[in-house]
Amino acid sequence: MGLDINAVQFLVAARKQGVEFGEVLMLGRQDLNVYPAKMREVLARHGLPRESFEPGAADNGFAEPVFKALGARRVAAMDVSGFEGAEHVHDLNQPIAPQLHEKFDVVYDGGTLEHVFQFPTALKNCMEMTRVGGRLFLHTVANSYCGHGFYQFSPELFFRALSPENGFTVERMVLHRMGPYGRWYEVSDPNSIRARVELVTLAPVQLLIQARRDAVVPIFAAAPQQSDYSPRWTDRPEGDAAAPVSTVDYAPSRPTLARTLPGVARLGHVARMAWGLWRSHSLGNRRSFRPVRKD
Repeated sequence: MGLDINAVQFLVAARKQGVEFGEVLMLGRQDLNVYPAKMREVLARHGLPRESFEPGAADNGFAEPVFKALGARRVAAMDVSGFEGAEHVHDLNQPIAPQLHEKFDVVYDGGTLEHVFQFPTALKNCMEMTRVGGRLFLHTVANSYCGHGFYQFSPELFFRALSPENGFTVERMVLHRMGPYGRWYEVSDPNSIRARVELVTLAPVQLLIQARRDAVVPIFAAAPQQSDYSPRWTDRPEGDAAAPVSTVDYAPSRPTLARTLPGVARLGHVARMAWGLWRSHSLGNRRSFRPVRKD
């Protein structure tokens, strides 16, 4: 768990947009995986204090100085044990105590939720600990990192869970290839574009999410549903059965090329499938993924 340069730039952008960091809770005491010289460069570019990263400044390897540079008055950590000095010792598989509800201006997860078996409980805990007007930040695995944790997550999971029905709004979601050099892509809400946001990648990719808490309401009183399924249930007139399956028996004729040159036809079919997959399931799909500047 830790802040890489992508997380740092994402948080700095949030601060420049007016997010107040005030009281911060990290899930796990976050490492800082950015060299001091790079931290000075990023903070100086945005007019933020950089004294904690000057030569000779104390460095314990953790991320508290980043949040302090962003304006945090206090930075605490929650972990399943106190081995790294976490102030709050709690197993996120279990519901949090009521005294921690609405306690923090910012709750930050930099790689914990995918390791918690009871994921809905852990996410609900994070949401409940965020104050109204505060932010929940998540940096988690999305694709091609099988075995890193229990789970890999789709964008729609967070769009549907961090929703007005649960008192939240997703303000920003960015997808990036793992590491410091990949581009950033703003991710579309499937409910907005009326299509699934699907992705096939060779390299691992991660999600950066910023969500604002707008109201205190019962969280997950109704289970989130994938957006393209809900209209099928709610738009059908009452009593209207599903359309019957056709029983017409027909045998479409094979194209001439398939009859005469079956090998060439198969290659053409594979090429069409690959082109269609690239258009709909790659970062080249601009309807789902829009390139943006990192800061």
